[in-house]
Amino acid sequence: MSMAKLRVGIIGLGGIARAHCDAIASLDDVEVVAVADLFAEKRRAYMQKYDIAKGYASHTELLADDAIDAVAVVLGHHLHHRLTVDACNAGKHVLVEKPMALSLEQCDEMIEAAANNNVKLMVGQTQHFYGTSLKAKEILDSGELGPLITAICYMSKNWNFAGRPPQYRSRFHGGGMWLTNGVHVVDRLTWVMASQAVSVSASIGTRAHYQASDDSATAFIRYKNGLAGVAVAVGFADGAPNHEIQVICANGALRFSQHGEKYVKVGKGDQWEDIPFEDPPAEMRNEWKAFAESIAQDIEPPTSGEWSRHIMEILFAAERSAISGREVVLDSGLSWVNQRSGTPVAIHHGWI
Repeated sequence: MSMAKLRVGIIGLGGIARAHCDAIASLDDVEVVAVADLFAEKRRAYMQKYDIAKGYASHTELLADDAIDAVAVVLGHHLHHRLTVDACNAGKHVLVEKPMALSLEQCDEMIEAAANNNVKLMVGQTQHFYGTSLKAKEILDSGELGPLITAICYMSKNWNFAGRPPQYRSRFHGGGMWLTNGVHVVDRLTWVMASQAVSVSASIGTRAHYQASDDSATAFIRYKNGLAGVAVAVGFADGAPNHEIQVICANGALRFSQHGEKYVKVGKGDQWEDIPFEDPPAEMRNEWKAFAESIAQDIEPPTSGEWSRHIMEILFAAERSAISGREVVLDSGLSWVNQRSGTPVAIHHGWI
């Protein structure tokens, strides 16, 4: 039997909204039926390019549209909490961009709003869904490299200061390299480490620019399985990109990267070998596919609110560590975070 199409409204038409629309266009069972943005010319451009029927000037108007099943919240970090809660209260499923929110209290309110309204909440932790990441995780899960020993995850790139809107240069509004891109680094590292974090020791600072937020961070993260990994997130003024993660196991090593360079490499017998992987036609295709499946099958989304809250908990603890110069134990550090919803779990890339 064919499923009814998931009808999506996109809230916020900044640059990343294009990637969402391209991904949805590559799927048969999802369609964009409306967009919301303050600027009429942006609405018109998206409606024309992607053949979208409706455009709204505000998210409140879009949320009042009964023809919409789910929304993508694709606006500044400081707006994620409010718009997600509003969308959940309007009965819409939500895929919200990362970072999830500006505080753990906000994250908790988003998780509660989704639970109270019986809707799905997923955060756009893109690193779980790239073809390179899925192949790398498949190799790790297979056990062929043996037990994992440690991993170092990088994202060093040009911060593109001149093109950054003011809210991304201000930590008060949730900006800076650590919350903007460090969230990807910590998410990917934690996923690969296959555990939950206990504590963080970090150095975070503003070293390459004059702005009211950080542009560089190095964090040493201990995990509950007894292992530790390192997350490096740097927004330099000039250089060349490195988005690689290096994973060292007992019987082999693994390196993979999606941006800058795109590859999956396995190291055995003192040799690196390139491993083929399946590259989706649009970078966010697997992400949207997983979101649609979680709604259709009523299962937990892979990068759920609870998972993404844990990633934010690590980021905030790292900031406290950097300010204090001490290792910081997470509030959840000495106990395991458990699923609260009682929702069935898919076998695909979640906490495991």
